[in-house]
Amino acid sequence: MLKKADYFNEIDYMKGIAIILVFIGHAATPSFLPRPDVYEFIVQFIYMFHMPVFFFISGFLSLKLLDMNLKTQYLPFIRKKLYRLGLPFLTISIITNALIIILKQVTNSPVGIKGLLDMIKVIFLYPENGIMGALWFLYTLLFINILAPLILKLPIKFTLVIAIILNIFSPNNISFLALNRVAFFLVFFLLGIIFRKFYSEAKALFEKNYFLIISILIIGITTYIYTSNFSINPYLLNLLIFISGFFGIILVYNLAKKIKSSNNMLKLIGQHSIDIYIFSWFFQIASMILISTILKIENYSIFFANNLIIGSLCLPFSIYVIRRFKLFRVLFLGNVSELKIKNTALRIDENTINVD
Repeated sequence: MLKKADYFNEIDYMKGIAIILVFIGHAATPSFLPRPDVYEFIVQFIYMFHMPVFFFISGFLSLKLLDMNLKTQYLPFIRKKLYRLGLPFLTISIITNALIIILKQVTNSPVGIKGLLDMIKVIFLYPENGIMGALWFLYTLLFINILAPLILKLPIKFTLVIAIILNIFSPNNISFLALNRVAFFLVFFLLGIIFRKFYSEAKALFEKNYFLIISILIIGITTYIYTSNFSINPYLLNLLIFISGFFGIILVYNLAKKIKSSNNMLKLIGQHSIDIYIFSWFFQIASMILISTILKIENYSIFFANNLIIGSLCLPFSIYVIRRFKLFRVLFLGNVSELKIKNTALRIDENTINVD
């Protein structure tokens, strides 16, 4: 039987691969310059599965939710997740909105009471619409963690079927409470729990070499259909996207298995995935403004490469600045261990949110 330390090493490598894909996807944003077709295909290929991987990992690290005693363990668990997920989300949201308020004040267009209330409403109720909409993952994962212990009291097969139906048939424009994201990603969280529960049997299936080829083909075909604007039933397209997310998880798992013994840097990146997720966006935005607005460079390859180079500064920034101070570790990274929260009823794996 595989030791716990072994499969947690695999998880670190999976997180490393997934956060690199997130980093690449953010660097290739079309917000400042039109994205060429080849970049569009690569980014959409990545987007088919990179976030499903993180929700799968979060579910994998949440197996104990299956046996949670709701009466004695649920509230302490939620309190811990509010610190772990909610605190970084709120910290970044408040800081960025405060900067916007200051900037508007300096430019003689102050934010009134109504504008302030709108900002607060967006942060708590419409997180994806805010200035830091890129942090939707933290909000969505918190919502799923609140929901999961309750729905897992139902038969797991029934819950999984409902989650698949939600993934395929739910409207994708319900931004209230990020319900569109919750409906889409819940199934991958549940798949992570199931994979952990039946780890030995599932990994024997996942590690078949032909799954690598099948995964790449399925994701590639779905990406081609998606980017080519084929006329296709939207629910069929949603089904293909769900299948691509599932096979993308298998793809990343197999890649992690094959390279984990030879790449300690990838493991380090995986262990600091939350740092990269939270801070890379700020460095990349600075890069985008520098290239497109200040230097007025219109070559997308230069734009993309510069975003990767400057964006990569986020990791040393977090390691040597943010992680050096307890207050920063708590506020920005949700480091629960710093708070010494008493939670003897249920011990949940700390790595659940390493972004993801």
